Amino acid sequence: MSAMEDDTAEEHDEGYFASFTDLLVGILFVFIILLMVFASNFNKQTQQTREATEAITGMTESRNKVLEEIQRSLQESGVAVRVDLKQGILRLPESVLFDVGKYELNEGGVDALTKLAHVLNIYVPCLAKTKEPTVATEKTCDQMQLKSRDGLETLLIEGHTDHQGSDTGFDNWGLSARRAISVFQQITHAVPALDHGIVNMQDIPVLAVSGYEARRPVSTTDLKPNRRIDLRFIMRSPTPEDVERLQKKLGN
Repeated sequence: MSAMEDDTAEEHDEGYFASFTDLLVGILFVFIILLMVFASNFNKQTQQTREATEAITGMTESRNKVLEEIQRSLQESGVAVRVDLKQGILRLPESVLFDVGKYELNEGGVDALTKLAHVLNIYVPCLAKTKEPTVATEKTCDQMQLKSRDGLETLLIEGHTDHQGSDTGFDNWGLSARRAISVFQQITHAVPALDHGIVNMQDIPVLAVSGYEARRPVSTTDLKPNRRIDLRFIMRSPTPEDVERLQKKLGN
């Protein structure tokens, strides 16, 4: 092979390797771009997840503050209630409201629920929308410095029994539901604004009723605590608007 042919072959090889190197550089460049896009999307999703978590936490903390204030106010009025902050429940035992096997409120139950209604009318608007806000309620809510003021989806009045039958022959499904309805009727009679005056973000009244019979016991060894009325504060899921408000609050 002549010297000229050798030079031509070397130039061809060099051109080939240069093209191959350029290809590798191009692939690497594309890979870096894709990696940057992935990292950006991952960071964005992580940020959104964190903001949604903070929104949920804010709603839960606000709910718990309100529950504690309701409990304190009722205890000062002589109404014995318990609060389960983990479940978001205000609990009234059967003995406070009803005679055994009955769904009609006893005299003490009427008095207790009348006091409950007035306390709910002060504090529940701190978690929902009210059609007729009062200066006193707004002042109370402002003083509590809640992180969320519109997180309540439903305030569910739940009737619960034990697994034993009633002396009246009224089945426990009917008894639990009827007791919940009796509570609803009494508190909305005492404070009519609780019926349609307090609504969630979809303008739906927050008060609702359910009967669970003996399906959700709080004790497996003692039947007495299972006979109860629970007021369950159900909070909604955060919306994109919640996340946006949180971003503005955080200065993002």
